[in-house]
Amino acid sequence: MKEESLFQQMRFVRKRSLAALDATTEEVADAKPEGFLNNIRWNFGHIFVSQENLLARFTGEEAHMPEGYIQLFHGGTSPDEWPEDVPRLADLRKELESQIERLIQTYEGRLSEEGKKPFDLGGGIVFRTLDEVLNFTIWHEGLHQGTISAMKRAQGVENLF
Repeated sequence: MKEESLFQQMRFVRKRSLAALDATTEEVADAKPEGFLNNIRWNFGHIFVSQENLLARFTGEEAHMPEGYIQLFHGGTSPDEWPEDVPRLADLRKELESQIERLIQTYEGRLSEEGKKPFDLGGGIVFRTLDEVLNFTIWHEGLHQGTISAMKRAQGVENLF
């Protein structure tokens, strides 16, 4: 895949995530509809943290994220265990918005690089190059966009994006 095409896809998917965030109130973000393990705020934070962590582990470079984000938004965490003070949607938006351009600047010209630690997804699927991992993170973000939309529908929210 051409580098610019991959970066264009990253920007497009993030633009859609930001549109969904902008159409979310703080109240809606914290509701946990029946049948869901987390809330919308967790999903937005998880998009940020998982992309940051996965790329940092893969490349061996430092992750760039605010203090406490891993404890709040890493896979396996839950809003049921959160302290009272969590990032507001505006804070999450700021991090999500700046992340994509920072990642593009960091990884431009490096997409064929093999990682320090290959990403083993299981089932015989192993990502060895940066472009493979970035493609996975795009899919992962889309997956959480779908969850966010489903959670909004479960709450009767009409403005999904």
